[in-house]
Amino acid sequence: MRARARRSGPPDEAAWWDPADQAWAEAFPLRRRNFGRGWLDATMPNNVERRDHLGPGEASARVSEARDARAATALDEGRAWRRRNDSVLAVLRVEVFASGDESAHRLAWQADGAAALDETWRARWRERDVEPGWVEATFRPPIDRPDPRIDWVQIEDHTGAAEADAVTAYQYVVAWLGRAQATLTIRHRLGLDLDPTVRAAVAAMLTATR
Repeated sequence: MRARARRSGPPDEAAWWDPADQAWAEAFPLRRRNFGRGWLDATMPNNVERRDHLGPGEASARVSEARDARAATALDEGRAWRRRNDSVLAVLRVEVFASGDESAHRLAWQADGAAALDETWRARWRERDVEPGWVEATFRPPIDRPDPRIDWVQIEDHTGAAEADAVTAYQYVVAWLGRAQATLTIRHRLGLDLDPTVRAAVAAMLTATR
């Protein structure tokens, strides 16, 4: 893919990305067909793309410090998909770094990632002037991982559950791909089995390297 002079992020940001890495991130090989039947491309007009998408909080800061040490060279968070029959939503975030050594970054994520996501979910609710309810993020056990390059966190968010008569769950899947990192977040009602969808999408994500 031809390197772009700019990326599909905020139009007024100062250039910080590498054009070739940015082009690669925006062409990351995950498509709606990789999720199975019944999925549609979705638009995210209110999505706010954040270079540091975690926190604030102590756990988030530790993960972000390890991430920042690798020096980001690209970011794309412009693609999403929705399942037709039940509005399950999947959102993709792709990052590329100057350093291909992911070891310290991944160790920080495995140590503090669940707590960082708890902090992040609570912060996002408060940004909307909503007091968060019970939120819990837990790593799925290694036996559930479809590949050693995958870390998989499940989040239960009970904020507004009484009013909606449902608990919202998220499958938060990180693929560690050397210089690149791809994160797929799937939002659904608690009780739906999204494991087959995660495994199908991960198979496509793992074909990418940078």
